[in-house]
Amino acid sequence: MNNEKNVSPQGEVNQSEVQVSNAELASVSMDMGSQNNAHADLGEAHTDDMEVVAMMDATTDVTPGVDQVQQPLMEERVVYTLNEETLQNTLVIASNRREEKQIKAKQKSCREYGMIIPGLFTDATVAYDASYELINPLTGETVKSREETYGKTVIAEGNTRFWALLAEIARIDALKRKNKCDSDDEKPFEYTFTYRHITDPKVFKNLYRHINIDNVPTRTKDFARDFLATERENKFVTSYANKIDRGLSPKGAGFATSFKDVKKADIEALLAGKDPAVFNSSNKNDLEISDMIYNGVLEGFAIEKGAPVKNKVLKGSFIWRWIANKMNETNEGDRLDLAVKVISIFTSMSAQDSERINNAEKTETQTREQVIHAILDGMYNKNN
Repeated sequence: MNNEKNVSPQGEVNQSEVQVSNAELASVSMDMGSQNNAHADLGEAHTDDMEVVAMMDATTDVTPGVDQVQQPLMEERVVYTLNEETLQNTLVIASNRREEKQIKAKQKSCREYGMIIPGLFTDATVAYDASYELINPLTGETVKSREETYGKTVIAEGNTRFWALLAEIARIDALKRKNKCDSDDEKPFEYTFTYRHITDPKVFKNLYRHINIDNVPTRTKDFARDFLATERENKFVTSYANKIDRGLSPKGAGFATSFKDVKKADIEALLAGKDPAVFNSSNKNDLEISDMIYNGVLEGFAIEKGAPVKNKVLKGSFIWRWIANKMNETNEGDRLDLAVKVISIFTSMSAQDSERINNAEKTETQTREQVIHAILDGMYNKNN
């Protein structure tokens, strides 16, 4: 093919200096052979009666008068091998995690053993209708209209392996440019996937969320990001996720946002359409108060607005749990006054007090958290 769009991993994979053109994709055998190139072991791993064939055309002509989402793009119950044409018509969900460490681990594993379990692709249009932000993985560009999704697929499961494939293609291309291998020395692993035709946005949203819930490495912050991908108006979860993005641990961010310990089960409940108490404060002003305290504490530790939180004590939960305990012991009507008092002990904090907090160590009778809480109690009582 002569289309020379560059292909390079997006997100956190640090290989931005490597660019792979569509022609080069073909040269490293992205187009995987004939109809007889079967992967029977993959088919048997998922269903006994699944037909297993090599890659077929991934797009269909749009039938006039028929909504695009109603038209299947491929056959279901078939294992496909990703080729260049399908790669050009594949989108990804922007909120899906892309972490360098996991991508590198998948890249190494798939290089050595192949891709054992196929990914799952579905119609990009239904994902767009479910309010997910979609991006082109080859250009990084955001899909701006529904029409841009027509004839395209989206990855519902298998995203990390997909980014690992792009990273592997980039690695091989870099070796070629340095004359350290020829076209027959190394080839990228075969990326296999199945297709499921989904027309209902609610069905897709539930499917995608439950895939992530069942994914063992998924963490609380990943669930929060998945939730916000389609529920952007939730101010509590937005504030919680923003604190994590700046460097707070999920536990610390929970106490700093809602004065409660946010657990994985709370986010799972949100994904299931429930309203867990941790994000359903009886006092509507609690979020404003918690954010006010959060900003005051960071100011006291000389952390500029918007800057990442690198202080280990602040990244953890000890200080935020102490604040949460104070707030939870106070009547709702007195919380604003208490917030002002709490903020004042940090904004007026001496260098000596700051050092005592940062260097606190456990004793024979107290944990490190208890030592820090005792220091904060002393500061609070001195000021009030």
